[in-house]
Amino acid sequence: MSNDARNAVPCGTAANNCGDTAEAMAFTQSHILSIHEVARMFGMFTLTLRLYELLGLIRRKRAGRERVYSWVDCERIALLIKARKAGLALARLVPVIKAMDDGARLRVANAGRQKCLSLIHALEIDQRHRRDVLGELYRIDWELAERLGATDQRHDGRDTGHG
Repeated sequence: MSNDARNAVPCGTAANNCGDTAEAMAFTQSHILSIHEVARMFGMFTLTLRLYELLGLIRRKRAGRERVYSWVDCERIALLIKARKAGLALARLVPVIKAMDDGARLRVANAGRQKCLSLIHALEIDQRHRRDVLGELYRIDWELAERLGATDQRHDGRDTGHG
């Protein structure tokens, strides 16, 4: 297994839980991160991982006769899954992820950082809009609950023929 795969912190339960525990380190030492193992960890198809490889977002390395992923790749996969859940198109993350490569040129790193800041800004605006809508929906729910509670008390279970 490569040093990257042995020394990085594992993603535990994939996209939901990255941590640095003794259990996680034992997991790191005992698991080979083959395409099938990583697909199982993240609950995804191997074809999706191959697409990520084709796009240059992750890459398997040789470990003896096997090709394996590093934990850095797992962190990237977790980011891609979270981004997808947030409604971000994969293409919007490509420059950010490519900028994260150790060997990325200064121009690529700078473009990736600018895209990262742009995405942060867009997500913060989206988050504010969602909070505003949630606030309104909570208010409407409260009003409806009050109305239904008052109606239930007023009718006390009897049908008066009034709607």
